[in-house]
Amino acid sequence: MELRRFCLAILGCGMACGLAAWAAPRPLLAAEAQPAVTLDDSGPEATLSNGILTAVVSKANASITALKFRGFEMLKSGYYSMDGGKNFRTPAHCRYQVKVRTPDLVDIGMTRVWKDEPQAFDIDIHYVLRRGDSGLYTYALLDHPAAYPAGRVGEWRMVWKLSNDLLERIYVDDLRNWEMPNSRDKTEPTGIKEITKVLTGVRAGKFDCKYDFNANYWDLGCWGHASNRNKVGAWIVLGSHEFFNDGPTKQDLTAASGINHIHFGMNHYNASSIELNAGRAWQKMFGPFLLYCNYNRRGGDACWADAKARAKTEEAAWPYAWLAGNRAYPPADQRGTLTGRFRVSDPLKPSVTAAHAWVGLAQPAPGGNWQFESLNYQYWVKADGQGAFTIPHVRPGVYTFYAFTDGAVGEFARPDVRVEAGGATDLGEVVWNVPHRGRHIAWEIGAADRTAKEFRHGNDYFQGYLWMHFDKEFSNPLEYYVGKSDWSKDWNYAQARYTQGDVPTAHTWRIHFQLPKVSNGDALLTLAIASADRARIRVFVNGGRRPLAEVTPAVQGGNALLREGIHAKYCVEYVTIPAGRLKTGENTIALVLASVRMASSHVMYDYLNLELK
Repeated sequence: MELRRFCLAILGCGMACGLAAWAAPRPLLAAEAQPAVTLDDSGPEATLSNGILTAVVSKANASITALKFRGFEMLKSGYYSMDGGKNFRTPAHCRYQVKVRTPDLVDIGMTRVWKDEPQAFDIDIHYVLRRGDSGLYTYALLDHPAAYPAGRVGEWRMVWKLSNDLLERIYVDDLRNWEMPNSRDKTEPTGIKEITKVLTGVRAGKFDCKYDFNANYWDLGCWGHASNRNKVGAWIVLGSHEFFNDGPTKQDLTAASGINHIHFGMNHYNASSIELNAGRAWQKMFGPFLLYCNYNRRGGDACWADAKARAKTEEAAWPYAWLAGNRAYPPADQRGTLTGRFRVSDPLKPSVTAAHAWVGLAQPAPGGNWQFESLNYQYWVKADGQGAFTIPHVRPGVYTFYAFTDGAVGEFARPDVRVEAGGATDLGEVVWNVPHRGRHIAWEIGAADRTAKEFRHGNDYFQGYLWMHFDKEFSNPLEYYVGKSDWSKDWNYAQARYTQGDVPTAHTWRIHFQLPKVSNGDALLTLAIASADRARIRVFVNGGRRPLAEVTPAVQGGNALLREGIHAKYCVEYVTIPAGRLKTGENTIALVLASVRMASSHVMYDYLNLELK
């Protein structure tokens, strides 16, 4: 009977391997059921293999030189790098070591001790292959001993360049998954070096750019490429997001033409850098994450579905029990949990709730902002439909608890929340009484969610040179009538400069609205801003030659317009409208983007309202 069960198990495994991708390392029914992991580290390269996947790693520079799966070479090159231009750095002259070597798992590491590079950090890069798996784990540590000089890193990433034309489809999210140009298609350069125009093939007439595929990492568990023709896929798969900078609204490059990116120091869209003063000891682990290869006879979409399922498997397994003995990666029993229930009380918008709110723990510097925090780990989850939350696997420490939700401007913060190792902290009911300066809201434009996605082009903002057509789509001034206009059509996702002929000029957006009566108190205009770059907004009320106010958003930068984003970093600005400037009946508020010298100048509004007393 036992022999029969064993044979059926082997047969079932063989069928699964032949028809579908490996979703995760499966428990072994017998030691010989799956080949052991082998390591050949003679010579300048180390070769890891488990009978499913074979990876070849250069000992000197910690790069991957080959990744073979089902007879396909899945990789042209794979490497870690820092910064760009004259400060571009990849590890070199590394010290090689074997951390773990068993039949079930091999972990090899390459360490570059800082010499005189611009970034004063030691870099320790690891690759891990497990028995029965079709993915290669990798993780990296940056170390800044106290004896080192000041250190700074902006861009900090891992790049997986794919074999030419092996995987014809790209997969990022529901908006961006399609067949890509191949190496034989003709293209031509444009005035922006990152953007090319495709002249032939399936994307003929369209622009192609790595920024087409920017995304919030915290919204994704995986991204990559797959093939209907070859039935295989290549994916970045995450088990956790804790090691990324700048919180859950941070975006950066994902997949692009012939490449998978993962940016730990997400340096685009107005990111924070890793900056340390001399004398400060610091270390941070980035990863592990998975370079996942899969197969499905149904092709690319099925491979994508499997990669998303694998991401759920990795999340459930985090922190990985197989990564032990590293002070930068505490095991599950040395981490803590935070629980509670978040509730929103908004007297002017009673429909706003805490359902699916972002709640999280971060450790920004005093007076800082979690949107600009790179040195520490951040822990964020979405609350459930009733606002209940559990934040698991938190490193012990003292944090600030943050929360924000769709429909409400700003965020909640509670400092000095302590998480103990091996323990659970219950915050109980956490109530955010959303502040307002008025007694009622006269009108609203947009839906507060820290993006401009509800406005025009909110679902195709990633098209190259989209901003060149704004003058053909909108008049100057743009006229918006509260109660009549539709913000999904009549309000653009970005207010940028307006080009008349070849002459850039200020673009005026006028909001027309009726007031049945006016109060004696001041009114308040709320401008929640999803992105601003070189922006100055002049605010006029009911005409006049001089603006009532000129708003310079406190958070600026990131070039989200030219980098084809729907947001960068969030801030809120308020404009007080003195009593007497509004009138019973028809009123107009005009917003004029006054800074038009640079093509990147813009503001992306998240949400606007007018509150009256």
